[in-house]
Amino acid sequence: MDTSQTYSLYMATDVACRILGVDPRVMLETAGLSTLLHGRTEARVTAQQYFDCWNTMEVLSPRPDYVPHLGVAISRGPVIPVFFTLSCAPDMETGLMRLARFKSLLGPTLMRVFRDDALLRVEFESVDARAPMPPSFGALHLVVAVENIRGAAAHLVSPVAAGFDGTEEDRRMVAGHLGVMPERSHVSYVAFSREDANRRFISENPSLWADIEADLKLQLAAQNDRWPITDRVRGALVDLMPAGRTGAEDVAIALGISRSTLQRRLRDDGTTYQAVLDVVRRDMAIRYLTKTTLRADEISGALAYRDANSFSRSFRRWTGQAPLAFREVSARPTTPTEETE
Repeated sequence: MDTSQTYSLYMATDVACRILGVDPRVMLETAGLSTLLHGRTEARVTAQQYFDCWNTMEVLSPRPDYVPHLGVAISRGPVIPVFFTLSCAPDMETGLMRLARFKSLLGPTLMRVFRDDALLRVEFESVDARAPMPPSFGALHLVVAVENIRGAAAHLVSPVAAGFDGTEEDRRMVAGHLGVMPERSHVSYVAFSREDANRRFISENPSLWADIEADLKLQLAAQNDRWPITDRVRGALVDLMPAGRTGAEDVAIALGISRSTLQRRLRDDGTTYQAVLDVVRRDMAIRYLTKTTLRADEISGALAYRDANSFSRSFRRWTGQAPLAFREVSARPTTPTEETE
């Protein structure tokens, strides 16, 4: 196991801190990470440092129901591409298997999905045996998984069993949301019946999944310097945009190179940073407009625009149409006359 792997702090500094009302700068200082760029998503940390952040957030959180509140808010909050692995799937089992492939994009967590007799079991643990996953972090994964499954199935799916290494009070805190009392377990897990595992998802979207899968593969490749620089930049942007980061400096830090090196490599590849950013934003905008029901302001936020008007101006420059007009035209059935033109 490669324990030198590092992870983006996006889910901690840009999502969890905001939801809990915790100042990310205070969190990093308290966790002993004040040397990091405060609140910078592109700053990457080890598994132990990541878990130190989560433990610190739990201490600083003003909410006693820290885990269920955060889990539900994450599932219903910002557009996070990794979660499309689940929502685009035809059923729960397929979606969870897909999510397990890309789980490391969200943090230092190893996810296993397997059949256990008649049950579908999902386990979460640290990627680094030297850095145990905090019990509250394990509980959070259970809540997020169940909440996302319920949204995709449009059904009150409840696990038949669950567990994590928390106190009885901790376990009771999430029991009401899960619909089952978790047992005390050194492995964080949740198990579903065969009927629920095979339940069809109303959000199934195979065409969107094909695009999302390609993006997620690029995100994984972004840390591999053997890949072409343009692909690495695309992957880094997909990772950073939900947090509002689109600057060349942001991407350079995420890739572990200087800004001048980034610009030089792109120039050698026959392109520029702005050109790559425009292509990524254009492609993702078209995808979200034609293959999802996301509102224009939600798409604007997912692409790291300051506001919907800025997004609309860029989209008109790329396509000659306003975003919603483009969506309406794309959804219009093609007539036989138009097909032969």
